[in-house]
Amino acid sequence: MSFKLKQMIAGAAILAATAVAGQADDVKLKIASTTLENQPAFEHLTQMIKDIEGAGVNLSVDFFPAGQLGSGEELLEDAKFGNVDIVHAAIYAQADQRLEFMSLPFMITTLDDIQAIMSNPDSEYNKILTGILADHGLQHLATIGEGLIGVVASKTPADVDGTGNQEMNLRVWSSQLVKSTMEVLGYQTTTMAWAEVFPAVQAGTIDGAICCTSELAFSLFAESDVGNTFIPYNAFVETNVIYVNAAKWNKLSAEQQAAIQAAATKAATGINDSSWNRNEEFLAKLRDKNWDVVDFSDEERAKFKALIAEKVWPSVGDLVGKDILDKLTGN
Repeated sequence: MSFKLKQMIAGAAILAATAVAGQADDVKLKIASTTLENQPAFEHLTQMIKDIEGAGVNLSVDFFPAGQLGSGEELLEDAKFGNVDIVHAAIYAQADQRLEFMSLPFMITTLDDIQAIMSNPDSEYNKILTGILADHGLQHLATIGEGLIGVVASKTPADVDGTGNQEMNLRVWSSQLVKSTMEVLGYQTTTMAWAEVFPAVQAGTIDGAICCTSELAFSLFAESDVGNTFIPYNAFVETNVIYVNAAKWNKLSAEQQAAIQAAATKAATGINDSSWNRNEEFLAKLRDKNWDVVDFSDEERAKFKALIAEKVWPSVGDLVGKDILDKLTGN
């Protein structure tokens, strides 16, 4: 073999070795979500997985939807300890008191708010959330506002148009702000994890729950013939977050990270942009199921907001820190 040919073979071998070294290792991702398969958000999540696997950066996915691996509370803990890699679910203040800022009542009330505050990675809201999750060993990928939240109930409150004694025991999630807000609106409250809500309403253990967009009220409760009343207070947003175990994230190549981030951002934007129209669509479906859907006038909503701003907002700084409150309010 000539010297020149040997040089060519050796050079080709070096190039091949360099190419292999530059390729990202094969990585299997375990992704979990609490979203049900009959919810429109599910389509965006399955597309996210297709985008991740189709990015050509050696990523594959095992997907566990519909709470198969647990509730939002459980999934956050599992993600922190690396038992699951990526999560799409709600996060709650029981994990960190500062997360109460996400439940500031009437902070987000329109589609424009969802797009400007939740879809924008550079908003103060998302910067605060990213910092808090980082403290728990989690990398924030995207925030999703799936719609405004109302009350699912098995009866109509006694003073539904006002704030007198509603004669109802209402489930709230683990948020002091939510608890305070609903008590100002006249309800007795019981803090309860999401996984317990449906059976509790079904069994009559509670009279209802502040829990759901009109979409979830229909797909989970109305289609199962549980409950009969929806009260769209619209004080809170059904918020889900896509996040990843930070240790896992840091082991990925830059190309793999970029592919996951792009897919998560695309999914979140798609869900956010369609949330408002879905709200009206599912209110109509609830009425078609003979549910009592309470209609509030703009004046009634304004009175609710003013009362909550007076009675509840001053406590926010004590719960989350004045620095966070000042960033949210622009002070």
